[in-house]
Amino acid sequence: MPVRDPKLFIHAALLIILMAVLAWAHGAVNPWLRYDRAAVLGGQVWRLWTCHLAHLNGWHYLLNTSGLVLMLFIFRDLLDRVRLWLWFTLCGLGVGLAFVFIDTGLDWYVGLSGLLQSLLVMCLLLGWRGHPLLHSLVLMAVIGRLFWEHSPGYDTGYLEPWIHAPVYVNAHLYGAIMGAALAAGMLFWQLIKRPAWQ
Repeated sequence: MPVRDPKLFIHAALLIILMAVLAWAHGAVNPWLRYDRAAVLGGQVWRLWTCHLAHLNGWHYLLNTSGLVLMLFIFRDLLDRVRLWLWFTLCGLGVGLAFVFIDTGLDWYVGLSGLLQSLLVMCLLLGWRGHPLLHSLVLMAVIGRLFWEHSPGYDTGYLEPWIHAPVYVNAHLYGAIMGAALAAGMLFWQLIKRPAWQ
């Protein structure tokens, strides 16, 4: 499988290294970086993005970055630097705004898992024409998991012994919706930019 943009991995490595530093210093930096509803409403809008870079501890960081590395490898023919930063900027903002306007009872949040859902859904939709059966099956699995996570009795505390907090499944839902919206926007942009003779 070809690499769409060889420098993608440099940009991704910088992101991963930044998250590693922040995870190492989580006790000191999280109060300034995490999504904090009162602080965001008070004007600290950077938290809409930085909350996705912050983690609860090293295990939380390793779980999230291993998922990111895996997706960067699997979807290396679909991603480039522009798409990487569009994903982080727009989906990060979208998930953060969903916390503000939909999850009004959420006081704080950290982690990349919501954005990982958006990256997965975005790539599955962007690459669907190349692998329709496989991507459809994975999309159905993602949708099924989202329904399962929001069903009564789902155990959000299954990772709590490692990350010291329950999994916040609403972030996964918002991320998946944002990933679908971003993919739709990209596909529409490709369509209108395509020459009329093609």
